[in-house]
Amino acid sequence: MMCAHRRLTAALLVALLSVIAAPGARAQPTHRAAEALTTCAGTNTVRFDPGLRLLPRQVGISGSGAYDCASTDPAVTSGTSVVTGSGALGCLTSDGSTTEVITWNTGEQSRLAYTFALIVQPGGEAVVVVVGSVEAGKFAGSPIASPGAQVTLNPLRCLTDTGVELITGPSTLLIG
Repeated sequence: MMCAHRRLTAALLVALLSVIAAPGARAQPTHRAAEALTTCAGTNTVRFDPGLRLLPRQVGISGSGAYDCASTDPAVTSGTSVVTGSGALGCLTSDGSTTEVITWNTGEQSRLAYTFALIVQPGGEAVVVVVGSVEAGKFAGSPIASPGAQVTLNPLRCLTDTGVELITGPSTLLIG
């Protein structure tokens, strides 16, 4: 059962990644966006308060991430992120908003604004593709895409009063 669930999650991630390649799915770069291209891979952990249950309810989101990066700006080699937000969230659907602030190893920051989100949540697992732009700070005006798959170790928690309080897993950040 768990192996089939992981295969389903992986298949959904591959399907969602194709959204990034679709025409018009990415924001159009501004003049400033042509200055840098950065690709990062890492891990994100997201907490929900209260936890996600089967049906959506008002939930607060907090999280963090850590990335190793390759960039046309050779000074940028890594970053950490803080995510905050809220919305009507459940184990099967999400309708919320988030703000992500990345602090680069250089000490500079980027504030990300997501204008398109595709989130599939089979059993509390989050397969996510978000697209938007860097709203402020380093790489301002650059388009972004961030696919990832965060999982819970116990998806049956969706059926409890406490719900799923924590998900974690790999994430990618593409800027430029």
